[in-house]
Amino acid sequence: MNTTALIWLASVIGASFLLHFLINRSARFYEQRYLRETETLPRYIRTIRRTLLVVVWLVALFLCSYAFFGREMYETITGHLIRSVWIGLVIVTCVIANAVVLSLVDKRITKYSEAEEKDPTSYKFFRYLASFGIFLFGAILIAFSIPGLRSAAQSALAGAGVIAVVIGIASQEVLGNIVSGTFIVITKPFRVGDTVKINTVVGQVEDITLRHTVVNNFQNKRIVIPNAIINKEQIINYNLEERKICEWIEIGISYDSDVDKALAIMQEEAMNHPYFYDNRSESELKREEPAVRAKVIGFGDSSVNLRAWVWARNYPAGFNMRLDLYQSIKKRFDEEGIEIPFPYRTLVFKNQESKPDKLQDTDNNQPSSNN
Repeated sequence: MNTTALIWLASVIGASFLLHFLINRSARFYEQRYLRETETLPRYIRTIRRTLLVVVWLVALFLCSYAFFGREMYETITGHLIRSVWIGLVIVTCVIANAVVLSLVDKRITKYSEAEEKDPTSYKFFRYLASFGIFLFGAILIAFSIPGLRSAAQSALAGAGVIAVVIGIASQEVLGNIVSGTFIVITKPFRVGDTVKINTVVGQVEDITLRHTVVNNFQNKRIVIPNAIINKEQIINYNLEERKICEWIEIGISYDSDVDKALAIMQEEAMNHPYFYDNRSESELKREEPAVRAKVIGFGDSSVNLRAWVWARNYPAGFNMRLDLYQSIKKRFDEEGIEIPFPYRTLVFKNQESKPDKLQDTDNNQPSSNN
């Protein structure tokens, strides 16, 4: 290696270290200035710094290669260098654009989440859509800058009809989820933060991505449901228009128990619960209608079935109230002597003298047919 090559290596390495120092210094200065204005530092600053450092050292590696090859290779190396710089610039631009967009969207989501009248659902979905679009555009630019990939891309465009069919079949489920997620965001059958019931899943919507929706149930478990499945299911939204909810408290009592007394106990326990919500209108108040309606709804094999309609302000309050009322009503029924029946069986001995070993059993005092 001659003196010129050594000088070239030293210059490239020195310039690389200088750029490394300047990038770190500028990033720290900007971080300190930003932290003086706000308490949190946006994550895109560190992402940009790391990406720039990687690009600087990759370019330095290519420049150092000039010292190890002859002049006849310079043209080839220069072509590779220009292509590498272009790819690096595309990657840096995509990373910076993605980081800035995510930061701006996150700020908007935080702002909207703090205000109850605002809805951050569209912004959450746009965050994923924007990232997907930015990196897809960058991948296309990189593909056309590489000769091998460029010819493959041109061939793909020539046979776009066949490829479109193949891709459509292979990605049918993925595209279905993306389209379904788009329709969910546009039509808004539910929003982020709503309490919903999808099939058997009940919980709060945490996020709506390109592919799926995340629901946090009341056991603090995250259920991931594909968007295409959600569009096919019946959805119960407890936050749509009104949050108040009517819970049904259903209990069966024996035929010997006092029905009026049992209904009065159910009304009293419901009205004394802290989560109870008086949903009566002004006209109903004037007519002095009861705050809790309790009625006989039918007759079972061994019970008189009662139901109380009890209102709560929202689904979580109603859920907890319903569980508490079952417990408190059971205790009151025990104290007041109101029986909650349970299934029982009567054994009937038939032809006892001739066939003492043959037994017949019946349910609810009704004889069964002979075996």
